[in-house]
This record gives sequence, C-alpha cells and structure tokens, in this order.
Amino acid sequence: MEQLSTELIITFSLYSFIVFYQQKWVSEFRGSSLGFSNFLSIFMGFATMYGIGFLIYFGYKIDWMSALILFGISLVIKAVLIWVEAGINIQYSIQYIAASGFILIPILGYRLLVSSGLI
Repeated sequence: MEQLSTELIITFSLYSFIVFYQQKWVSEFRGSSLGFSNFLSIFMGFATMYGIGFLIYFGYKIDWMSALILFGISLVIKAVLIWVEAGINIQYSIQYIAASGFILIPILGYRLLVSSGLI
C-alpha cells in the first residue's frame, strides 16, 4: 500500500481522464479525414491497452490490492474531472482535451512507470 504515492494517483487519474476523452472523440468523430480517424483510433487503442497493461503489471509486480485501489481512486477523480468539464461547457472541449492527449499520454505513460518504481 505504501507504493501508492500522490504522484502516481494523480498521474494515473489524468492519464485515464485523457484516454476517456480520446475514446469519446473516436465515438463522436465527424471529421472528413479517414486517415486521421484511423490514427486516432489506433492511438486511443494503444493508450487504452497501455493503461490496462500498466494496472496488470503494477498489480503483478507490487500488489494486486494496490492496483485495485489505484483503479478505484482514479475512477472517482476521473468522474469529478468529467463533471467539472461538463459544467464549464466549452465548445469543442472533447476535441481539445483529446488532442492534448497526443502529447500528454506518452509523457504521463512514462511518468506512471517512474512514479510507480517499475523503472
């Protein structure tokens, strides 16, 4: 349980929040570019698999209960962030948040490994 640092919780919560918005953008994509739609789908798919893989690897290497607690806490934080974003009601917010994921997801993915002590 001591492996769950505040940095790890915040990093995983932000990671899952941004991946959620990429998943939402894929489902609502109305762009004219089939190539970008495919790229977005592939990127989102890899990001989703990485997040699930991280939880499994973290549970295997550290502690399964810590992985479940991390998942539960991140769900609550993600729900709060989604609620705040919905309350702000900015036009194209889904696209802005999801597009920021192209830069933030690789950075947060690396930070997940570092803050968890897996590398």
